[in-house]
Amino acid sequence: MTKSIESRLIIVFGLLILMVMFVSSFFIIDRVKNYFYQDVQKKIDFMVSSSLLQLLQDRNLKKEDLQDIIDQTMKESQYGFMINKLIVTDSQGRVIASFPRLNSSFFPSDEILNSLSGYRVVKQDGEKQVLIFSYPIRDGKAVSRALYLEVSTQNVLGTVKDIKDILLMAYLISIAFSLLIGLLFAKTLSNPLRRLTEKALKMAEGDLDVAIDIASKDEIGKLADAFARMAKNIKMYISELEFEKQKLERILQNMSDGVVAINSKKEIIHINESARKFLNGDIQDFVERMLKENREDENGVSIYEKEDYTLEVSKAIFIDSYSAQGYIFIIHDITQQARLDSMRKQFVANVSHELRTPITTIKTYSETLLDVHDEETKRQFLSVIIKECDRMTRLVSDLLYLSRLDSGENILNTEEVSLSELVRFVCEKLKIHAERKNQTLSCSILQDVVAMVDRDKMEQVLINLIGNAITYVQEGGRIEVILQKEEDSTKIIVKDNGPGIPQEDLPRIFERFYRVDKARSRELGGSGLGLSIADEIVRAHGGRILVESKVGSGTTFTVVLPVQKDRKLL
Repeated sequence: MTKSIESRLIIVFGLLILMVMFVSSFFIIDRVKNYFYQDVQKKIDFMVSSSLLQLLQDRNLKKEDLQDIIDQTMKESQYGFMINKLIVTDSQGRVIASFPRLNSSFFPSDEILNSLSGYRVVKQDGEKQVLIFSYPIRDGKAVSRALYLEVSTQNVLGTVKDIKDILLMAYLISIAFSLLIGLLFAKTLSNPLRRLTEKALKMAEGDLDVAIDIASKDEIGKLADAFARMAKNIKMYISELEFEKQKLERILQNMSDGVVAINSKKEIIHINESARKFLNGDIQDFVERMLKENREDENGVSIYEKEDYTLEVSKAIFIDSYSAQGYIFIIHDITQQARLDSMRKQFVANVSHELRTPITTIKTYSETLLDVHDEETKRQFLSVIIKECDRMTRLVSDLLYLSRLDSGENILNTEEVSLSELVRFVCEKLKIHAERKNQTLSCSILQDVVAMVDRDKMEQVLINLIGNAITYVQEGGRIEVILQKEEDSTKIIVKDNGPGIPQEDLPRIFERFYRVDKARSRELGGSGLGLSIADEIVRAHGGRILVESKVGSGTTFTVVLPVQKDRKLL
């Protein structure tokens, strides 16, 4: 059971007062008792030495005379009431005279014997409550008689008892007042401490705005001031920590990289939104796999593949609140990089494959040509070799052109061009190819449009789009080219009723070397780079190419160019 500071102060204060009073009472009573004993001794010494001893020294006094002297002294002496016994003995210890009268004629006490030897004896007898005095009576130098007195101490003891009673009453009153004063003192000391404790408990519960209203100037007041300063400083530090925490949380939550932190008990203590998006609910599976993962590269990085994501995970160790090792996993999304690496590898493989085919054809025909003597056959073989060389030339030119686009080189030579005239020119240029397949190629110019473009590059885009339509649309098909101007853009639409493009192929048709119908594309001499080049050219002009298609219903390509500078032609 805990004791309050008040009770402890009162107990200590009371014990201290009791101890002081006990010690002081002991000394006071002892000194008072000694004082009264010494007073009695002085009175008896004065009475005996002033008259009685002188009267008893006369050797000629008879026994009756001595008795008369004793009786007369007891009557006249003011201290006679204190004397219980008075005896005069001769040098042999025989009683000569006494008060009261004794029947015995011999009084052989130790005190008488000591006095007959010449010593004055003063002795206290506690049992009888008397003081014993024994005096030698000299006749010249020799001791002729001895005087023995027993003086009652009842008055002394009664006086001491009265003093004890008075002291006890005084002590009880003093203790009562002292305890009251101690209680008041304890309250004046404990009340500020109690209030300070209540404020400290509120501070411990998180309320740092409590007012500490203790105005004393002593150590408690200094302690209260220290608490107030501490609360102010703690509030400031907590505000700073809260600001830093919010800042770190905001940074972590808005990081493009994912962050997952777990403690030594494999409990997730932090995860940001990017990590949730990457892991898509399989957080525990990710943690277990990362902890069990033994295959790490030299940089301590692991690769984790999750559905559509390829993630690069690095691990860091920290000491958690259990004084054990926790882990922080930094998740970097390398999906695009992995996809680009895959595309690069595929691109290299496609380039190698596209070049290998004409090179193999050229080599085969060249070797065969060495053994051919027929001129017509030689001419046919040489025609094939030239065709494959042209194909290689186009392929290399397209690759060089794409390389220039990828390097960021400015390949545009823009000028004010009439798009209306350019569309008509390309349509007329390619109409002969459409007529060979009995196709209808129509050109619809809704508005005359002038724009700042590179004429040659835009002509290449139109030739590619319209040429692809002519190539892939069946005989007797229909191709329509439309030029229209809208409020914030210019659109060139190439629409056909050909076989269309499957939905799964639409997102990839602008990839390099990608062909929807690979066998037919190679048959027709396509490299799979035309649409990629067209898309890059349009993007360089700040525009984009849109495609809509449905299998069996045809395809629509739309070139959207931003309005830069245009005017109507007169």
